[in-house]
Amino acid sequence: MTKTVMVVDDDIPNLTVMGLLLKKIGYSAITIHNGWDALAAIKEKKPDLILLDLMMTPIDGWQFLDELRKEGLSRLPVMLFTAKYIRDEEIAPYKKDIIQILQKPVSLRELEVALHDFFQSRSDT
Repeated sequence: MTKTVMVVDDDIPNLTVMGLLLKKIGYSAITIHNGWDALAAIKEKKPDLILLDLMMTPIDGWQFLDELRKEGLSRLPVMLFTAKYIRDEEIAPYKKDIIQILQKPVSLRELEVALHDFFQSRSDT
């Protein structure tokens, strides 16, 4: 069964590229350009993984994670996908909610390995 990865980023070119890359390596991609729309979409169909940008509007990635918690959806796996340098004190409250951080720009190989490793580890449990 094909795994579904939701990409949440307010940069449309990034969304387009990530959607194409995900399809190329065998995943179903849902691309959404803001956090509020992503939260609504998650209520309809939960993805197997969320790739989340931090620097977005109208809500940023941290606020998105807070909303996931409020909605009782914090068990959904989230990989950060960001160009932002993340300080330890910024990520500390979210450590248990984030499975990995991918630094933009992400290569096809880096994305493929990260997703393969994540889904492989879940199938081993």
